[in-house]
Amino acid sequence: MAKVDKKELRRREIVAAAQAVAARDGAEGATLRAIAAEAGMAANAVLYYFGSHAEIIAAAVQASSERLLEKLAEAVHPDMTPTARLAAVISAGTTAGLDDDVSRILYEYWPHMLRDAGQRRIQEELTSAQESVYRDIIDAGTRSGDFSPLLDPAKIARTLVAQEDGLVMDVLAGSAGSEYVLDLMGSLADALLGLPAGTLLKFIAARSAPLPAK
Repeated sequence: MAKVDKKELRRREIVAAAQAVAARDGAEGATLRAIAAEAGMAANAVLYYFGSHAEIIAAAVQASSERLLEKLAEAVHPDMTPTARLAAVISAGTTAGLDDDVSRILYEYWPHMLRDAGQRRIQEELTSAQESVYRDIIDAGTRSGDFSPLLDPAKIARTLVAQEDGLVMDVLAGSAGSEYVLDLMGSLADALLGLPAGTLLKFIAARSAPLPAK
């Protein structure tokens, strides 16, 4: 394993501090002074490792984006059928990041993409990566005969990501529960891919069922 130098370690600590403050106090609360205090540093010392407050925030959002994608990858394995993979990604996509504030951080900074080109690039890359995950599964399921897409697969992938994004925001805001969101996502994907109603929900339920006692 490559050794990480002290400066890089310090940069990671500052990014983690920025994530912690943003999750706790929101984007507005994640000031340079607040991030420095969380990291146990003076504000001017933080700027030795990053050129600006905006650079710190971009690094924190990028790290959160990468972690969300890691969680999607961790949810599947090669021997899964396309239907099982789709159920796993839907489940992970609507709940990944809720246990460690990754999704909350991303949503805190989502409005910043409207006026910040750097934030927009990060968000666009994340959306594109999420779409690719869905598109690969849909293509595999179509080839195997598991799916009969009613729309172009790229449009289905984009629709699922957009729906997922909006519903996760509802969960974070407390206006919807994860079970309700999973039901909506599973039902939508069933309909768009020509699966019998309830197919994906059965796979999702099986994933969340407790293991039998030994």
